[in-house]
Amino acid sequence: MKKIKLLGIFFISLLILGSCTDGWEDMNTDPNSASDAPAENILINVQRGIANTFGDVWWTGNNTSSYAGHIAKIQYIDENRYQERDVIIARWGTIMGYMVDLNKVIEKAQASENAAMEGVALTIQAMLWQIMTDTYGAVPFTEGAKGEDGVLQPAYDSQQTVYTGLLAMLEEANTLFIEGGTIKNDIWNGNSVALWRKFANSLHLRVAIRMSNVNPTVAKTELQKILVTSPATYPVLASNADEITLNWFGTSPYWEPFYGDQRSRDDHGMCKTFIDALLATSDPRIGEFAYPATSDATYRGVPAGMTNAQQQQNPIATISRIGFRYRKSPTGATYFMRYAEVKFIEAEAYERADLLNNATAAQAAYVAGVTASCAEHGVSAANITTYLANTNVGWGLAGSWNYTNRQKIYYQKWVSLFKQGHEAWAETRRTDIPVMGVAPGAVPASLLTAHNRPPFRWPYPTSEYTLNKAVVEANDDAIVDRFWGAKMWWDTRTGVN
Repeated sequence: MKKIKLLGIFFISLLILGSCTDGWEDMNTDPNSASDAPAENILINVQRGIANTFGDVWWTGNNTSSYAGHIAKIQYIDENRYQERDVIIARWGTIMGYMVDLNKVIEKAQASENAAMEGVALTIQAMLWQIMTDTYGAVPFTEGAKGEDGVLQPAYDSQQTVYTGLLAMLEEANTLFIEGGTIKNDIWNGNSVALWRKFANSLHLRVAIRMSNVNPTVAKTELQKILVTSPATYPVLASNADEITLNWFGTSPYWEPFYGDQRSRDDHGMCKTFIDALLATSDPRIGEFAYPATSDATYRGVPAGMTNAQQQQNPIATISRIGFRYRKSPTGATYFMRYAEVKFIEAEAYERADLLNNATAAQAAYVAGVTASCAEHGVSAANITTYLANTNVGWGLAGSWNYTNRQKIYYQKWVSLFKQGHEAWAETRRTDIPVMGVAPGAVPASLLTAHNRPPFRWPYPTSEYTLNKAVVEANDDAIVDRFWGAKMWWDTRTGVN
C-alpha cells in the first residue's frame, strides 16, 4: 500500500511539473535580447567591424603600412621588427566571423527577393576573401564560414582557386545590382545601388590586374570586358565623389580609429621610405600625409622597424607624424577603394602590350590618376600641373630614378594607397616599387641575412592548429620564418626571399 501511495505521489508530481513547465520556453526568452536580426542590422554591424579591423592602428599602422613603407612605429616597435602578437594574426577568425554574418544577409536577402542587398553582401565577401588570401595565402574559400552547416574543418583552397572564384562572385554581384532592390543601413555607400555596383566592378578590376602577371589571358579578358567592350554594363568608380569609405561620426565611440588612438598614445610616425620619396618629387600632397617634425619644421621619416641605436638617434621631436587628415580628425575615413586606384589599374592595363595595349589611353589614365589623388588631398590645379612636370613623375620624362612609365604607374599607385596598408603591401609585393628591404631592427637578427624584402605573408593563427590541425599543417610548409616562404601566387618577382 505504501508503495502504491508513493507511486501515486510520484505520478501526481510529474503531472504538476509538466503543467508548470508549459510555456517555460517563452518565459526564458529575454525580450530585450533578440535571437535574430534583420539583414540591414547585420550589415551595419559588419560594416563598422570591418572598418575597425582593417583601419585601426594594429592592422594597418603596426603591420601592413609598415611592410609597405608608409608608416613606422616610433615607440613600442615590436611589430615593425616582426615580433607580432598572436591575437593580431588571429584576426583570421574575425574575418571568418564577418563571412558568417554576411552569409546570413545573403540568406535573408534571397528569402525576401532583394537582389541588391544580396549583391552588397557578396561584394563585401569578395573584398574580404581578396584581403584574406593576399595576407595568408591558401584559405578556406570553398568550405569556410559553414560551421552552422556542419563544416567544422574546412579545406583550404589555393590562391589561384580563390582568385578565379572572386571573378565569379563579382560578376554575380554586378548581375544582382542590375536586378535591383533596396539597401538599408549602409554606412559605406549611403544605400546607393549604383555606387555598390561601381564598387563591385572596380574590385573586379583590382582582382584582374593583381593576377595579370600569372594569368594575363584571363586578366585581359576581364579588363577588356569592363574597360573597353561593355563599360555601360560594368560601371566603375568615376570620380573622387565615388570613393568607397566609412566616414566616422566623430563622437565616442565612433571616432576614426587612428584619432581614437592618438588621444592617449604617440606610437606612429612617418616611414623614411615614404617621406624621402615625397620630398624627392616635391610632392604637393606631403602636408596632407604628414606633419613636419616639431623640432625643426622639417619633414623627416624613420626606418620601419628601427634598431635600438636608430631609435636613440631619432628623438621623438625630430620625426614627422601622420597628417591631420589621417590621424587627427575624429570624422576621418577608413578607405576601401579610391577613384585614383581605378585609374592606375586602367593605366597599367592600357600600357601593357599583353593586356589592352593602348599608349594614348594609358597616359590619359595615368594623368587622371595622379590628378585624382592630388585633388583628393586638396592640391590646386596649378600645383598638379607643376607636379606632373617633375621628371620622376611626368609620363615619358627621363628622371633620376630611371623609372619606366609602368613603374611610374606603380609608384603613384603606391603613394595614393596611403592608410590602405593591406593594398599598398600587396602592390609592393607584386611590383617591387619601391624596392625595400627587411626592417633594420628585425628580430631575430638572422632575418637580415635570410631575407632581402619585407614580409611575403602572415602565418596561420594558432586557433587553426587547434581546430583544423590536419588541414593547416598540409598548407603551412609554405611558411618560412613566420612571415616569409612561398610568395603569393601573383608575385612573380625574381631574386627576392
